[in-house]
Amino acid sequence: MDGCRRTHGLLWGVFLSALGALSALLLGNTPTSLLFSATASPDYYFSATPITSTLYLPLVQRPSPRLLIAAAHIDSALSGEGDEALWLWNNGPGEAPLAGWQISGNGRTATFPATSTLTIPAGAGLWCTADPTIFRRTFGFAPGCEWGADDDPAVADLTGSAPRLTNNGGVIQLNSPDGQAMDVLVYGDENLIPDGWDGMAAQFYSRGVIGAAGQLLRRKPGTAGAFADTDAAKDWSGDVADLAWGRQVFFPGWRLWQAGWQMSNQPIAATGTLTLAIGPDGLYEPMADFFRGAQRSLDLSLYTLEHPLLAQEIVAAMQRGVAVRLLLEGGPAGGISDLQRWSVAQIANAGGLVHFLDSRSDAPNGFRPRYRFIYAKYGIVDGTRAFVGTDNLTTDSMPVPVNDSVPPGRRGVYLFTDASAVTEKLSSLFAYDWQPELFWDLRPYDATEDRPPEGYTPPNLPPEELRPAPFRQPVTYTGDFTFVLLTTPEDSTRPDNQLMALLGQAGAGDEIRWVQLYEHKYWGDTFSNPVADPNPRLAALIDAARRGAQVRVLLDSYFDEPSDDRSNRATADYLRLVAQAAGLDIQALTGNPAGAGVHAKAGTLAIGDERWLLVGSVNGGEISHKINREVSLLVNAPLLYDRLSELFESDWMQSVPAK
Repeated sequence: MDGCRRTHGLLWGVFLSALGALSALLLGNTPTSLLFSATASPDYYFSATPITSTLYLPLVQRPSPRLLIAAAHIDSALSGEGDEALWLWNNGPGEAPLAGWQISGNGRTATFPATSTLTIPAGAGLWCTADPTIFRRTFGFAPGCEWGADDDPAVADLTGSAPRLTNNGGVIQLNSPDGQAMDVLVYGDENLIPDGWDGMAAQFYSRGVIGAAGQLLRRKPGTAGAFADTDAAKDWSGDVADLAWGRQVFFPGWRLWQAGWQMSNQPIAATGTLTLAIGPDGLYEPMADFFRGAQRSLDLSLYTLEHPLLAQEIVAAMQRGVAVRLLLEGGPAGGISDLQRWSVAQIANAGGLVHFLDSRSDAPNGFRPRYRFIYAKYGIVDGTRAFVGTDNLTTDSMPVPVNDSVPPGRRGVYLFTDASAVTEKLSSLFAYDWQPELFWDLRPYDATEDRPPEGYTPPNLPPEELRPAPFRQPVTYTGDFTFVLLTTPEDSTRPDNQLMALLGQAGAGDEIRWVQLYEHKYWGDTFSNPVADPNPRLAALIDAARRGAQVRVLLDSYFDEPSDDRSNRATADYLRLVAQAAGLDIQALTGNPAGAGVHAKAGTLAIGDERWLLVGSVNGGEISHKINREVSLLVNAPLLYDRLSELFESDWMQSVPAK
């Protein structure tokens, strides 16, 4: 019993000692011996003499960081490849100091100095590159570190040799300060697989017309905001086996590389007016009124501008003191017409700032613009009003009405709004794309190179034919609505974007109406098929029908090449075949209801009680979704949904083959 009491007293003493030690810990006065080492008598349970002991307390450790290679710019398109770069990412919960870490690329290693104070916070990244000056001009921001020569004193230097990022294939490793490989990327044609990697090498997606040169490899998203990390090719964007998050492409200069960028994946509440205007019946007057209302500024991002009267409206705005910035595609299909040269010259000669998406003369050899095409059609006036549309500013899409008639023209749709939530997003997008002092792909207007031929004047002939314009009057809604701004290349191919989410929700009792300039039957190589290289948007429409939704698809016949295996006729035939084989409520037609083609990229979606309409520039091809600059507005507004549905039904009836 005495032994028990002694043991009880000893334990009580140990408890009090622990309590005192814990107090010391909290007060910051902890003796070192309490934390690390001590001895006690092996027979203390039975000794009546006082004992000397040291209490062992558990070490409280910070969460370990998990550093990864999140993206790799290996095969730069530039001569000299000065913007080769790696994006290091902290996938763990704790801050990651970089002192002593090493980047090894195919036999060469660069090291963060032991004195480096660089750290990467949890859930953040840091770019390292070969030449910070070149990197800044192609990516649009400064890197966090550089290897090789000290090209920028403001950027932290790594020691050792510059990693070799061989274009055709190789191994890149991220090593901890003790030399252990903490992350490995095996890519291209590399066959020697090191420890830390499982299976075949990661590949760039390069099917169809999208080549590997100039691309970045990027990890797919993982869970809880982290990146995928299974040490295999399936973690990476080029994974062709993954029809959702694979088959992605990434290039320098895209906004998604900016620190803090996040996709707007959820509908945003807005209040204001929304006006739906339809071409060719009634687009000219709303667009002219939009320009006439400008008081301070007018920013336009367009594929082409071939409209003398609208160009003169822009000039009139400048004469009122409005500052104009016009961003145009520098290499549209078929080249820049004389009509556009004349229209743009009026604006430039009046003092408007005009830039083309095109390589500047001071760009290095091999440089490529950020986007394949600027195909978006949007504008902002005074930072308070904006439009998003499907058609170019041409006389075919926006003819001047004659009484209640118009010449044959392009079927198109525009949305105009003064909702601040929409205008702010479009203004931010334009501000990013319009950085001529930074990017090499914004070529300024040249009065010699870009002017029209000597003596050219726009044609001014009366229309040979007039057609009724039943949709001449725009429809305006005022009140609350929700919207999502979809942009390419940032989010159009993400399977979690709001359009794909809505299509994924569609089922029994829902209705989808789809009208497009073109919707390819499949993507990838021209000799492929819908099984090997599905068009995700078309597949989503079919899946909606499988769940019981009613789907109607109207595609252009005016510009179509029916013999092409990816023509609109081929897509319509394919949809009819699928519907017949599976018993689905899908119907598809090609047509030309407005006389000069369907140029719209629009749709209506009745999903449950919601009534959405889609208006934008994105065609149903792979280039449009992956490497163009495109903009679409997805809006939940029942009144405008009804108007667009009315247009669809009218055009559908005109496209039904005569019996």
